[in-house]
Amino acid sequence: MKVFLTCAGALLLASLAGHAQTTPAPATTPAPATAATDPAAPTTPTPIALAPVTPAADPNALKIKTEINPIAHKLTVRCDAAGPTRVEINDKEGRPVLTKTMMAGTTPVVLNTAKLPAGPYVVRCTAGEKTGMRRVMLGE
Repeated sequence: MKVFLTCAGALLLASLAGHAQTTPAPATTPAPATAATDPAAPTTPTPIALAPVTPAADPNALKIKTEINPIAHKLTVRCDAAGPTRVEINDKEGRPVLTKTMMAGTTPVVLNTAKLPAGPYVVRCTAGEKTGMRRVMLGE
């Protein structure tokens, strides 16, 4: 019995040694797992869009506040200029359609917009070197 086990062990070792010397079969890569087939499979992260860059504030810019009264066809404009200020309303082509000069920009100026057609306009205030503008929609 001892001889039989020795021969069987030697035969087993010989077959294992012969198998180790042969070239292995090319390794196959498993198909990538998808979320539909494997919920625990890792997913590739989606890229995050970068936030748009906000331009630096212009030190020569005026702050403009507008109030529109569509029933009375009035536009009230306030800006933070201390001295004489020119208020100009430009149409969508950039042409001035209404202009008013006020002595102190901090006091509001009321403009009659009854003669202007409905649509987009730009309110521009100029006080010395400082300027500012705001878009408004009249007639709605």
